Amino acid sequence: MKILIIIPVFNEEKNLEKCINSFTNQTQKLTQITIVDDGSTDNTPQIAKKLEKSNNNIQFIQKTDSKSIASPGKKIIQAFNFGLNNSIKNFDFIGKFDADIELPNDYFNQMVNIFSKNKNIGIASGTISIKKNGNWIVENIYNKNHVRGGLKLYDRDTFNEIDGLAESMGWDTLDEMKILFNKKQTFVDHSIICKQHRATGKRYNKKRYIKQGRVMYLLGYDIGLCFIGSIKFSITENAVSPFFKTIYGYCYSLYRNEKKLVNNKLSKFVRSYRYQKILEKIGIKIDIN
Repeated sequence: MKILIIIPVFNEEKNLEKCINSFTNQTQKLTQITIVDDGSTDNTPQIAKKLEKSNNNIQFIQKTDSKSIASPGKKIIQAFNFGLNNSIKNFDFIGKFDADIELPNDYFNQMVNIFSKNKNIGIASGTISIKKNGNWIVENIYNKNHVRGGLKLYDRDTFNEIDGLAESMGWDTLDEMKILFNKKQTFVDHSIICKQHRATGKRYNKKRYIKQGRVMYLLGYDIGLCFIGSIKFSITENAVSPFFKTIYGYCYSLYRNEKKLVNNKLSKFVRSYRYQKILEKIGIKIDIN
């Protein structure tokens, strides 16, 4: 059983050692852990080099052309793909993880069991908790069955079927939509709780909802889905600004006629799937197949 893990890192001196120790202490041995420095300006590279020296399954590489900024989406996946191109090619599972994640020590053993029990599962994860007022609580800002971007584990065939990860905003929804379109399953085990040492989006809050609107456009959402999603963001944040920022982001991309990440067939599937899930929440079940 060969498992390749790739971890893009940017200024993670506070979290990296805790993160990597939780990977090296797994009951299921990992074949290779590739740490990709993505333009860090703190002591992250020095810490990564020390970890590489003390663990024979850790590889540390630096993406020297990266800008020294924290940026979601495209930049992170460019670093991931750089790591992929410089890692082992023969693997059974491949994971994209964040450097502020701390895993329970049987995490990968449980993941392998999930894939083994259901061969139609293409991607799986546990769930994320964050620390609030001294307590670790499950973070509840996304659909509970969404495999979060910091905890992605794919089987090899599925990863190849979706052509890997797209270097764009929205990559961590696009991958799931492709998997579902290919009639495979995504799976989140809510009994497996992982720690995330930085609240989601803390680095990117300034234009977060504008980018969410742009992602909706790039994934083929219509204005109705954008409207519903924008309302949800405002309810979650208990503020009106997320609604208007999300709508603005969608309309900005629409006005610029930006190239979408999905073709017509996948775009139609994405819309049908999203509306199906909305209707299910109010007790109406439909089959999009």
